[in-house]
Amino acid sequence: MRQQYQQRRRPRHWVLLSILVVILVLLLSGGYVISKASKPLSQMQTHAETVAKKSGHLTSTSDFYWTNLNTTYYTVAGKNKAQQAVYAIVPKTGNDVTVLKQSEGLSRNTVLEQVWKRNPKKVLAAALSIFNGKPAWQVSYLNQSGKLCYLTFQYSNGKILQQISNI
Repeated sequence: MRQQYQQRRRPRHWVLLSILVVILVLLLSGGYVISKASKPLSQMQTHAETVAKKSGHLTSTSDFYWTNLNTTYYTVAGKNKAQQAVYAIVPKTGNDVTVLKQSEGLSRNTVLEQVWKRNPKKVLAAALSIFNGKPAWQVSYLNQSGKLCYLTFQYSNGKILQQISNI
């Protein structure tokens, strides 16, 4: 009788152990896929921060933005040697880094407040970039109809330079 009970109990342990192994393999596989998928962005950020520190004379970094409309730009927020808050806009090529004092233009939050006044369904991204040779905030969002829209604000004064709606 005892042998019959033990024989019935053993398969249950193997089933539970098998389920746990499958779950563990799925979690590890998912982590690996996420790691591989985010590696290019991590490499871009590291490259942009290195260039910003070298060419833009940043001593520390705090934020990273990425835009890719006509040209790819990476923007790194941080502080320079004088401990001033600055943005370093790095083109994908790494040449001609533009450094801007944060106090001389609009903040990201100010730009987002302007966008939220338009009652979007969702703001997708807001990043500092170069537009027609000048620094500008580029914001993408979904309007209430779910259509993609872009707004480009001049960095220095907040003037709308470009508006693309209902894509």
